[in-house]
Amino acid sequence: MDEPSSFVPMTPPNHFVKELRGVLDQQNILSAKTKQKVLRDLDQHICDDNEKRIAKLRIRSIQEICVSETNYIHQLDKLITYFKRPIEEQKLASSQVIGKLFGNVETILNVNKELLVQLHPAKENIGQVFLNTAPFLKLYSVYAFNYKNVLDTLQDLPKSHPKLYRFVCAQESRPDVSAKLNSLLITPIQRIPRYLLLLRELQNYTSTEHQGYNDIKAAVEQISKVADHINNLVQEQENMSRLVSIQRSLSGCGKVNIVLPGRKLIKEGPLMKVSPEEWVDPEKLVCLRVLPLNKCEAKSIMYKRGLFSINCQSVEFVFYTMDAPHATCSWVEMLQQSIDKCKANSLMPVKRCGPLKLVKRKKEYNTNRTNENCYSSPTKKMKSDSTIVRPNQNMSYIASAKNLVFSFGSTLKKLVGRNSV
Repeated sequence: MDEPSSFVPMTPPNHFVKELRGVLDQQNILSAKTKQKVLRDLDQHICDDNEKRIAKLRIRSIQEICVSETNYIHQLDKLITYFKRPIEEQKLASSQVIGKLFGNVETILNVNKELLVQLHPAKENIGQVFLNTAPFLKLYSVYAFNYKNVLDTLQDLPKSHPKLYRFVCAQESRPDVSAKLNSLLITPIQRIPRYLLLLRELQNYTSTEHQGYNDIKAAVEQISKVADHINNLVQEQENMSRLVSIQRSLSGCGKVNIVLPGRKLIKEGPLMKVSPEEWVDPEKLVCLRVLPLNKCEAKSIMYKRGLFSINCQSVEFVFYTMDAPHATCSWVEMLQQSIDKCKANSLMPVKRCGPLKLVKRKKEYNTNRTNENCYSSPTKKMKSDSTIVRPNQNMSYIASAKNLVFSFGSTLKKLVGRNSV
């Protein structure tokens, strides 16, 4: 007679356990004591199963980071091996064109190779690895800043460099490449956002009691700062390019130079100026006036009709937009935010010889007017020169320079009066 095989109980699936718990909780099948014990055991089983599931997801997230980094380095290697180096060796383009196309991709590759070397042995401390590498990831900002030039150069290749264009097409069709050059060149642009997504996913699957949770959280913050830094640089470059294009579009012999340090484009769109004057040259873009923001105020007049005004130095300009009322609110909010920011920057603290003080132009102007009387006689030695030039006085450098100019003007008037006599 055969011995009976030993029975091994199987753990039921988690969804079945949850369903069983719901049934037992709603119906009075068991006694209160037995029901409490069974529900406690089922809750423990569900909790253990969730912990195992989250642990598996965390391991899978770590593996995805390592595999993704390996594939990314393979793409960069392909870009350099089959495109950049052969172009340099065969001298198919000048160093300037090669620099526009590939930028600092080799430097980026070296940084990421070092990152991959640190990732494999430290799978339980990935947050610390990214914290150590985060400062070097700002190199991506240089590549992102020049990426628009990369696209322009690629677009002009068939006309400007036909021989290089034929070589690129031949390399793209190779079996060991099987990728377009533009798809390889965009991979560094996509990498930093990809790091952010992977690290946030790992943070979601890591318990707050885990020893590496704080490092992962700090790494997410650092990579987020790097991504913001890159985005700000790209936006500034796009803003400046748009300003330059608007400057080139201006017509008229006395056109104003709008491209200056510190200026940026905050909003653009079609507007109609409400004015009794006749509109001249409607097809031309003309800059009629430049208004100082710190002396302006924007307000809505009839936002449902699309009307808003800009008041500046006792002059009012009324504008009309077709996309009312949403566009009206957008224009007024954007203008007023820029005006408030400009006014706040004009009151920023400036460093003097003493402690930091706010700039108060009226006070400096009054001080200058009172100090003019110190230079009434040209024959006397300017005794108050020392009080103006000395750095320990509570006066700015600009105020001191103005006082010296005033003193020179007063002395010159006295001398001219004597010579005329």
